[in-house]
Amino acid sequence: MAALIFEHPLNEKVRNYLRLEQLFEQLMLAKPLQHPLQQQQFFRILFEVAEVLERCEWRSDLLKDLATQTEKLDQWASMPNVDTSKIEQLILEVKSLSVAISKHVRVTDHLKNDRLLASIRQRLALPGGNSSFDLPYLHYRLNQPPSQLRAQVEGWLQPFQMVVEAIKQLLKLVREQHQAIEVIANKGFYQGVAQHCGLLRIEVDTDYQAYPTVSGHKHRFAIKFISAANLEIDNIHCRLYCCKIN
Repeated sequence: MAALIFEHPLNEKVRNYLRLEQLFEQLMLAKPLQHPLQQQQFFRILFEVAEVLERCEWRSDLLKDLATQTEKLDQWASMPNVDTSKIEQLILEVKSLSVAISKHVRVTDHLKNDRLLASIRQRLALPGGNSSFDLPYLHYRLNQPPSQLRAQVEGWLQPFQMVVEAIKQLLKLVREQHQAIEVIANKGFYQGVAQHCGLLRIEVDTDYQAYPTVSGHKHRFAIKFISAANLEIDNIHCRLYCCKIN
């Protein structure tokens, strides 16, 4: 049987981390800008990244969570029968990310100060607003030699690079630190205690043809499975991973 893992954040901070992780991945896929659809997708996602970063306390949250991960790694390094060289490398990576993040304050200012991006952002509020006749300057820039276009795109993305790396490393460490339990969702419903769980991961076999919806917070959560085939839900065996993040 194949299995799918569904992730659900149990606090706003982790919700922002997951959103940014997904947006960054989508941004990389659209980055080549070789097709008009890629171009439109790239700019929409770029501005979505900016909006999420402007609405959340990403800098203080990341610095706090990276410091917590460093403490945990230090504790693991003192345990017997562990690969200390790997842990020391992780500690070095996390600490270097913390230093880089501490120097980043306003990573979206370059987007606001770019005349082209400001006009694109305004036009994207209109359906089809980034057409070549609406934004001839954009049409001109996108048809420059590939090397010039790549340099321009890298310039837009570079200020986000440390944020991308920090979130990627943090979520990787968090996903690896979990308490796994086997549970049965009675008639598709299960309720549990979060115990400071920040990220809930639900592994369920695809044979059930059902997907989970989750409600909850840092103390309690409830899972309700919905049938993708409009069938009556029976008991569902699944595995829960509670990933703690402070």
